[in-house]
Amino acid sequence: MGAFETLEPEDPRQVGRYRIVARLGSGGMGQVYLARSPGRRLLAVKVVRPELARDDEFRRRFAREVAAAKRVNGAFTAVVVDADPDGSPAWLATVYVPGVPLNEAVAAHGPWAARSVLALGAGLAEALEAIHAAGVVHRDLKPSNVLLAADGPRVIDFGISAAADASVLTRTGSVIGTPGFMSPEQLVGQPIGPASDVFALGSVLAYVATGVGPFGRGAPHALHYRAVHEQPDLAPLPPEVRDIVAACLAKQPHRRPALAALLDWLTTMDGSNEAPTLRLSEPGWMPDSIARLVREHTSAPLLHTPPPALPGTPPETPRPVPGTPASVRPSAASQPPAEPPGPTVAPEPKAHPAPAPAGEQHEPVPRPSVGETHSAEQRTDPATPSPGHPSGRRPRLSRRLVLLGLSGTALTAATVLIAWETRDSGTPSTDPAPEPGGKSSPDGAPGTRRWSFATGSGVDSSPSVAEGIVYVGSNDGKLYAVDAGTGRQRWAFPTDDHVGSSPTVANGVVYVGSQDTKVYAVDAITGRQRWAFPTTASVYSSPVVADGIVYVGSGVKLYAIEADTGKQRWASSLDGLAASTPMVVGGIVYAGTSFQLCAVDADTGKQRWAFPTSGGASSSAAVAGGVVYVAGWEGKLYAVEADTGKQRWTFSTSGRVYSSPTVADGVVYVGGMDHKLYAVGADTGKPRWTLSAGSEVSSSPTVADGVVYVGSTGGKLYAVKADTGELRWAFSAGAALISSPVVAHGVVYVGSRDKKLYAVYA
Repeated sequence: MGAFETLEPEDPRQVGRYRIVARLGSGGMGQVYLARSPGRRLLAVKVVRPELARDDEFRRRFAREVAAAKRVNGAFTAVVVDADPDGSPAWLATVYVPGVPLNEAVAAHGPWAARSVLALGAGLAEALEAIHAAGVVHRDLKPSNVLLAADGPRVIDFGISAAADASVLTRTGSVIGTPGFMSPEQLVGQPIGPASDVFALGSVLAYVATGVGPFGRGAPHALHYRAVHEQPDLAPLPPEVRDIVAACLAKQPHRRPALAALLDWLTTMDGSNEAPTLRLSEPGWMPDSIARLVREHTSAPLLHTPPPALPGTPPETPRPVPGTPASVRPSAASQPPAEPPGPTVAPEPKAHPAPAPAGEQHEPVPRPSVGETHSAEQRTDPATPSPGHPSGRRPRLSRRLVLLGLSGTALTAATVLIAWETRDSGTPSTDPAPEPGGKSSPDGAPGTRRWSFATGSGVDSSPSVAEGIVYVGSNDGKLYAVDAGTGRQRWAFPTDDHVGSSPTVANGVVYVGSQDTKVYAVDAITGRQRWAFPTTASVYSSPVVADGIVYVGSGVKLYAIEADTGKQRWASSLDGLAASTPMVVGGIVYAGTSFQLCAVDADTGKQRWAFPTSGGASSSAAVAGGVVYVAGWEGKLYAVEADTGKQRWTFSTSGRVYSSPTVADGVVYVGGMDHKLYAVGADTGKPRWTLSAGSEVSSSPTVADGVVYVGSTGGKLYAVKADTGELRWAFSAGAALISSPVVAHGVVYVGSRDKKLYAVYA
């Protein structure tokens, strides 16, 4: 359960005619407050962020959305009661619902029985009917946007959705949607309509019935790929619910049921044949444990209204009341089952202080062979040095890029905030096929496999190489240490969920984040845990280590953690999801979020500046020559001055970008979902060359010895001449490559969705 947060000195005490009482939450669009009207009615007031409010086009869109949202008047919606799109600041007020968020209820008490799932589904379907009748498409229906009250659910946050007839205005806005609940048409950039909300409704019902979304758990890009290309896992669903969910999750919008038909279906299966308003107003529609939770919550004392402040007297701040959630949740906060990455540039810096002594051992660990080399191998281009040390996800910043939570290479790796994979349908392949059993290629010719190592699930994590060992995470929940020469396992360290973060190695310790909401420090030789740091959300960002501090993003926070002890130095709240891999250069941490690029002081966690990108910073940042390079969701590559946050130039691709940029020898390399790899002048933003990859490039490129290495969702690993864009060779893996390659001692290491880690001769 969340609690009211006391007001900060910078928070307003009055918005419009409403007195602000407490903080309820924050999101990409702004801060949400609990407020009282002059008649003492409780409201949830969302105040728009200043940088968005300064955008004229955003204001026009916001005004149009507010006008549409005011037309919504359903029994199961949190009604918009007032707004001022032209105000300073702009704001929106809805009825405050003292309910329990659905995601928190399921997380605390587990899945629901079929009858309760059907009753909930009927209420949500009626809510969507009211929303659609007003010409609004929600676009972000998810468990955290559903509040449970005694008399039924309430759908919230539709006030930030675009009106159905104004979708053209969304092109410059923030990306709306949550991994695991977004429809295929949302993910591939096609027009969306009411059927998209039906898809999300099916995902919500599957989540409530099983405790996990229909496309499982994983990094955002993995969830997106499954939603677009794979069938959902509906086997765990109760039979009464399974067919309904399956119909809602049809890939083609026209094959999904209309809401009226769906409502009839839900009430018939429920056996009540009553209108949802009647059915949900009776006791027993929720599980007993949830009903008790709701009663406890609604009976909790509410905050009193602070009296008007006298001149020169600071306003009174409210006392926190445990268990009181917001009636309007920030749409940017990712909820189960997933949350979502970034780029990097220069070579890996030297390792920093070693962590504390080893703790418990998790699996048998073979010792390294005698005489093995112990010199850390960098995955960056020696010509592009960079001040900070790269790392992966969670509470640390790393230069290594993580694709949607996967880190790339120190020199080139890039991470993507949201990415999905699609098969290469038309590129002919003359590459040598992977050999059974992972045997080495006899001649060691470039582009041939040296060995492959099988894990228990897809490998979206980008590998790290140090002292003759390759470290990589897998969706089976384990961090693996693999001998770089033979491909044999040294040890495997288990976490409690998918490891989408890429590992970072420093001073004999491997740092990695997991979707179990922890960042781990693991002894690089033994595989024993040194410490585990708990965060508030899944960790897709790859940790970065600099000056003995681990920097990593999780949820809407950027963490600084002592590398040797695992103790928190600071946690900085950011606007938007901090899923990209941070970059540390010159005492500044650069982190992309789902809404902007931020520069944060590495010592204090204080924000220096923020640069808004189109649709959010979908990648990790790369820093070189006093310039920060970052990709935006809507297909733009930005160059921003590192000290001021001012834009130098932008380069537009012909599609969305999930790949993180890599900088080497005055050129920025970045992949696109338009099937292309781009080389762009770092000073001018002018294109140097473009390579057609035949399928989406969501892997982040790596540059070594004048060659660019990058993977595609068609399962190809490409080696391209950095100066001309000429293809040197292409290696075919068994499935999509989202992992960013790393190069060490003439071998390229990359993970694949076919559950394998590959070693390929460079």
